[in-house]
Amino acid sequence: MNKHKIKILLASPRGFCAGVDRAIEIVKKSIDKFGAPVYVRHEIVHNKHVVESLKKIGAIFVEELSEIDDKTRPVIFSAHGVPKSVPTEAENLKMTYIDATCPLVSKVHREAENLHKAGNHILLIGHKNHPEVIGTLGQLPRGSIDLIESIEDVEKFGKKKKNLAYVTQTTLSVDDTKEIIKKLRIKFPQIKEPKKRRYLLCNNK
Repeated sequence: MNKHKIKILLASPRGFCAGVDRAIEIVKKSIDKFGAPVYVRHEIVHNKHVVESLKKIGAIFVEELSEIDDKTRPVIFSAHGVPKSVPTEAENLKMTYIDATCPLVSKVHREAENLHKAGNHILLIGHKNHPEVIGTLGQLPRGSIDLIESIEDVEKFGKKKKNLAYVTQTTLSVDDTKEIIKKLRIKFPQIKEPKKRRYLLCNNK
């Protein structure tokens, strides 16, 4: 019988990634600063308990700015990020807005923009209609970025476009993307990868 003691250390559980925690705090601090109500475009995180708790202290959730009756009240953009057209719309409506986009998502936005400016056509690995994907697609001019959801999408994507680069949705894990990336590398050996590949499974799905 082995009498050696084994010391087990348990990491403290974390309910959300840092970006979501940050966004929730932004909503709370905005309500403290501006008073209620404060509008939030799209659910700050896909968690009913959190959303309901924020509603109780004065947050009103909307899908589009057009739903906001009182345009003098501030609006917060969720952790998932938004297309560039949304801040432009808020400015045209003379609305005060606070951007609570997760820093990791913002980093993907900047990366896609920089790759585009360098003359690359961008492939975004992600899920159609996910709010983060909608936001990332909306960072670039139409026709300069395409969504890749599966290996089949890679197979269907033509070889006509040169100077390809890819970025990924931050809420996808290594297992979610590895086969698609492998297929992209085989089909497009010169494809540019993100400078530092990030595979972080966030909880703002």
